[in-house]
Amino acid sequence: MGFGYNGSLEKSGERLDMLDFFSWMKQTQREWSIWDASAYYIVNKTSPKKIQKLGDNPSAKNILDVLVNEQERPKRAEIIRNCDLRSLYLKRLIELSNISAEYFDSRKVFREDPIYANSLDISLEFVNRLEKENPELVKSILPKNATVANSLYLPLEIAEAVYLQRIRNVSGKFGPKTEELFDDCILKLEEEIIKPYSAVWCPSGPKRQAYLNDSNVLRTTSSDGFISSILKSNDMYKFYVQKYLSVFQQENESLFECARRMRNGLKEGF
Repeated sequence: MGFGYNGSLEKSGERLDMLDFFSWMKQTQREWSIWDASAYYIVNKTSPKKIQKLGDNPSAKNILDVLVNEQERPKRAEIIRNCDLRSLYLKRLIELSNISAEYFDSRKVFREDPIYANSLDISLEFVNRLEKENPELVKSILPKNATVANSLYLPLEIAEAVYLQRIRNVSGKFGPKTEELFDDCILKLEEEIIKPYSAVWCPSGPKRQAYLNDSNVLRTTSSDGFISSILKSNDMYKFYVQKYLSVFQQENESLFECARRMRNGLKEGF
């Protein structure tokens, strides 16, 4: 499973709703690869001109060089801090959930592993063909008024699947239902290269996806009073929290007590 960027981690802490994904992973008793894709956010901050200068068919290496250089600019310090925090929180979530998982930081992979660059080349070539063969699918994925830089999200996501399959024999991707269109593209490529692969989706909760920012949710910065208040005042959200925390609840532990314990565990050391 891949996790995206949350720009409020430094200010507001991590969302406890991240435990929703880990509750599903915990129940499957499988080996997991946790892909930290928060660094992809730099795509939103990269000037389209920098990508256009690479030509009509830029290589993965040249694209990654541009993204890495953008990540390291002093003006991106806030993004770096949020990515650092997401890395720490994901590692802590793995520990708290007691699942068997290997963590991958996309920033490190971008910089150090040529297998990823090669996987991205495969993905770029596939997306180029897909734009001709199934333009409606590609168009439905890209945001309106997408820039050349924004269009990198799709090949980056496909490349991570190819990469993890090559280095760890990962044969499936898990995530929220909102990623279905991305997963359709991944499945099409996997079908082409005749590799067994599947996509599994979990239902979405009443808020934005947990790896993104949202308001009036449980966080590591939430006080005991806030936890109690939101669980009493928002039945829909309470039901959602109750559903994922039930996997972590101890015997005779109330929902409030479990939420408080998981909050304390997740923010431990921060």
